Amino acid sequence: MSSLPLKIATLMIVLLTAAVAGGCSSDTGEAVGDASQAAGAVRTAAKGTKGAMAPDFSLKRLDGSSLQLSSLRGKAVIVDFWDTWCPPCIKALPHLQELSVTYGDDLVVVAVALGRDGEDKVRAFTQKHGLTMEVVLFGNQTHLIEEFGGMESIPTTFLLDADGVIQQKWVGAYPKSSYETAVKKLIAS
Repeated sequence: MSSLPLKIATLMIVLLTAAVAGGCSSDTGEAVGDASQAAGAVRTAAKGTKGAMAPDFSLKRLDGSSLQLSSLRGKAVIVDFWDTWCPPCIKALPHLQELSVTYGDDLVVVAVALGRDGEDKVRAFTQKHGLTMEVVLFGNQTHLIEEFGGMESIPTTFLLDADGVIQQKWVGAYPKSSYETAVKKLIAS
């Protein structure tokens, strides 16, 4: 087996193990951080935690173009790791879609599809659910999991400030109000 398929297989085993342990099947998780402290963010925080710089990435959009995370600086950004087979992900995505429309002048939502079942399934899912936010494909970027501090389960969602610093992390699906409260605090600061 070549290195890339082995890495993808290993990632999927880790995510599936987390889902069985209550990750993906959990409807709620633990919110970490407080967006109201965005101005004083310390960039030496541990990977994937409040105050850490989000790792830059360039991922393929469904239209074939690339999205560079650092190109979104100047706006708040939500980065959501999800997949089409994950019930809590499916529950959270409409909330994130609504936020991307409501706060579109100040916020960009980037839905990073792990795409276990392939790009066509992700494309069909986004069309069926009317997702107009940025949807990108995880592809073979397995290093992103480590660079974002590891992930217990999906969805795992990060709120970044305009400088790309993590201000909030959610593990699991949350009510829209949880995401919206953090976004409002961040864009008001």
